[in-house]
Amino acid sequence: MFDDPNHLNLLRDPNRHLSFGLGIHYCLGAPLARMEGQIAIRALLRTFPHLQLNEPLRWRRGLVLRGLEGLGVE
Repeated sequence: MFDDPNHLNLLRDPNRHLSFGLGIHYCLGAPLARMEGQIAIRALLRTFPHLQLNEPLRWRRGLVLRGLEGLGVE
């Protein structure tokens, strides 16, 4: 992919890097992170059964990371 691939060059341009995002190189931590999120939210709702949203959900507008900007509750 790059000339001199063993040299760390943070300013490489163009930087069409290979990443762990799709197919066989999919991030192994993604399913674990989803499971941790489910466990944490269930525990939170068990601990605070009357918890409710106090603002609309706002989603990040990125192509790389998907998720909420925040989660306002009361």
